[in-house]
Amino acid sequence: MRGSRRSRGVWVFVFLLLTLAVVYGAFGYLYVVFERRLDEELGARLMAVATASAAAVNGPVWTGIRTGDPAVVGTARRELREILDANDLADIFLFDAAETTVLDLRGAYPEGEPNPALGFDVVAATEALAGLPSYTRLYESQGVVLKSGYAPVFDDTSAVIGGVGVEASAAFFSVLETVRGALLGAAGVVSLGMVLLGAGFVRIQQREGRLEARLRRAETLASMGQMTAMLAHEIRNPLGIIRGAAETLAERYDLADDEVYRFIPEEVDRLHQTLGAYLEFSRVDRPREVVDLGEAVRRTAGLAGPELERYGIAVTVDVAEEALPVRGSAPMVQQALLNLVLNARDAMPEGGALTLGAARRGGRIEVVVRDTGVGMTEAVAARALTPFFTDKEKGSGLGLAVVGRVVEECGGRIAIDSGPGRGTTVTLAFPRAAEGEAG
Repeated sequence: MRGSRRSRGVWVFVFLLLTLAVVYGAFGYLYVVFERRLDEELGARLMAVATASAAAVNGPVWTGIRTGDPAVVGTARRELREILDANDLADIFLFDAAETTVLDLRGAYPEGEPNPALGFDVVAATEALAGLPSYTRLYESQGVVLKSGYAPVFDDTSAVIGGVGVEASAAFFSVLETVRGALLGAAGVVSLGMVLLGAGFVRIQQREGRLEARLRRAETLASMGQMTAMLAHEIRNPLGIIRGAAETLAERYDLADDEVYRFIPEEVDRLHQTLGAYLEFSRVDRPREVVDLGEAVRRTAGLAGPELERYGIAVTVDVAEEALPVRGSAPMVQQALLNLVLNARDAMPEGGALTLGAARRGGRIEVVVRDTGVGMTEAVAARALTPFFTDKEKGSGLGLAVVGRVVEECGGRIAIDSGPGRGTTVTLAFPRAAEGEAG
């Protein structure tokens, strides 16, 4: 089932990547198409403006400009200026067949000298001097978008005597920049949406994993409930009979001090305890109330103190003075803490140190049980909360399983940090019950 979730996660990740690739590809295609159409529309407009400018300086006007007639030059400049302003152009310039600047409204190209703009716009300028209006493609130079239109100037015999160049201003390209920004913004929104979608899917996967784990646990508990009901009926009465018969035999034959006899009541009692643990673990109707975890930790230390002392285990209790309220079953919370302490005892057969701590951490309450025992391997720690799993010779496999069940019922989480030879630290994190919350 976990492999299936991982496989779905991989496919969803691939789908998101492919979707992003398609979206960015579509946006890129739209931008290219729009840029091409804009290039054609602007080119047609610039050619029309260049043709209108050329008409204003054809024939005698061109001759007057070349001869330097002040009246003609002044009139030509005014007319060209009106065209420039009306069409929001950057510049209008005239050039002859030798590509020398004849007149330049902006003054960027010295008159009587070769025009450097024609060196960049060779094809369009050549076509204009051949008698055909033309325009350049959109191109960028030093981060600036450029585009120019060209048209031929004719004399009275319709022979080409020069050309007009018109340069587009930044306003011509504002739409292009707007579209580019809009597409980039849309791509950013889509990317953010995909990231949020991916994050949402991860959370759904995690929630699904937790629900599947709870479902498996519920199925286990249901099976245990059926099994323990049968065990209670089939085993408890015979166990009582066996223990009573053993005590009768002990009295009749004076076996109280016999080592072999003592195994009988001890093993009967152990079976009773195991059966009781099964019955308690399978219960699902335990009442919930507000439990002070700090007090529960102190009580656990007091209950287990003599037993731990007998094992040579030094106990340190570090519990916050404030109330540490959580919601749960008080007896089971106590049992869970006692199970952790007894597990720590079993991990330190030669003695050691045990630390019990409880404190508030933001909106949660944490209980930490740390021992200096033999520790667990990574494989054992990973299965430690699994019901019936144990690496002890006489363990029932329910000690830590009960702890995990109690913590889950309280809405908390459990973390185990252990390693061979470095002891074990179990951290229980519970949501803090609201002030004054009733059970």
